[in-house]
Amino acid sequence: MAMVGAIVHGLIHGADVNEILWRSWVCLVVFSIVGGVLGIIAESVIRESIQQRLKEELASRAQSSQAAGTT
Repeated sequence: MAMVGAIVHGLIHGADVNEILWRSWVCLVVFSIVGGVLGIIAESVIRESIQQRLKEELASRAQSSQAAGTT
């Protein structure tokens, strides 16, 4: 998307072909880096959420099994 946007922008404004390709390549690299960083952050957030839910579920099961054993 970033590369296509840069190419279309360059064509609309009548830029030199080399300039269009350079800008589109830079946009592609920047968007790839930003996407990678956001992906790492999202993975971390999801992993923490799953770990928290599992801890809560295991704690709940442990409490219910202890309560069942004492009655």
